Amino acid sequence: MVKITLDEESIHAIVQYAKTHRKEIRELAKIVGEEILSVLNEKEIIDDGAQLYREITRAINYTYQK
Repeated sequence: MVKITLDEESIHAIVQYAKTHRKEIRELAKIVGEEILSVLNEKEIIDDGAQLYREITRAINYTYQK
């Protein structure tokens, strides 16, 4: 578990760090962005798989009802 607390002084320090270390912040944003896209893509794949499963199940049930 991580506990993060911020006050005015620490926010100012973070802003100053971001201003003076733009390359590092950009790299961090890139890494976080790529991870977020990866998770979203996984969810999309899972949703597509679930939809396909439902369609197959319906087709099988329809076939055996006859």
